[in-house]
Amino acid sequence: MDTLQTLENISTETLLDVFNLSFSDYIVPFCLTKEQLEDKIKSDGIDLSLSVGAFENDALIAFILHGYDVIDQVKYAYNAGTGVIPSKRGAKLTTKLYESILPLFRKKGIGHVLLEVITTNEPAVKTYQNIGFKIIRKLNCFKGLIVATDINRPFEIRELEAYDWPKLSSFWDLKPSWQNSITALEKLQQTTVAIGVYEDEKLLGYAVYNPSLKRIHQLSVDKNYRRRGIGRQLLYEISSRYGEAVSAINVDQNSEETVAFLKAMGMEIYVQQYEMELLVN
Repeated sequence: MDTLQTLENISTETLLDVFNLSFSDYIVPFCLTKEQLEDKIKSDGIDLSLSVGAFENDALIAFILHGYDVIDQVKYAYNAGTGVIPSKRGAKLTTKLYESILPLFRKKGIGHVLLEVITTNEPAVKTYQNIGFKIIRKLNCFKGLIVATDINRPFEIRELEAYDWPKLSSFWDLKPSWQNSITALEKLQQTTVAIGVYEDEKLLGYAVYNPSLKRIHQLSVDKNYRRRGIGRQLLYEISSRYGEAVSAINVDQNSEETVAFLKAMGMEIYVQQYEMELLVN
């Protein structure tokens, strides 16, 4: 019989080994270093006391890592990674793990659980739907080369001294996903670069970029100043500083303007994800 328990007593080294084994044959295979896992725990707001694992003879064989945040005065958990080692699949461990952890969520007043899952991962989508998750939107993940050609760059670019979120969020068309959220970027300030485009002293657009991941977390332009090359200038600035390879994950497909812009800049969709939500009642 498997033992199910929260993960606050698990070592990072053990979690890393099981994480990498679980994702070794994933649709998009990847392998984290200890530092990358520690960064993920920090940026995703992972709380190991809200995360849960399945153990066989005291060995971790499956896990769900949950982040935690309060958004608009509502408590949310975020599934930052579900993993089952290859030899233990097919035993409905993901379902059992949620059956184990949801009573704790109810006790703590957590009303919503969010996750992303690759759209072509049909077994996982079905498992989450059977648990009670519903698809709420489709997200595109982009990557590509932005060649920083010598174009006319009419606007001044400088570092953002601080995040003025009421101002920045007024540029948004849609809400960012968990990994690109305000909370995540506040935690990532030491590892990200934030630049703004200015005309005189007026901020017209901005981007937040993670050089180590080569990832754009946010890029947005004042609605009154679009189609003036501001977004293009931001991307050119990033590529000229940090290299031509750039990625952007979890861009809402409903943001047609953003999707068209990224494609026009040479980026391609390499994977699509569903954002799913479970209402904890």
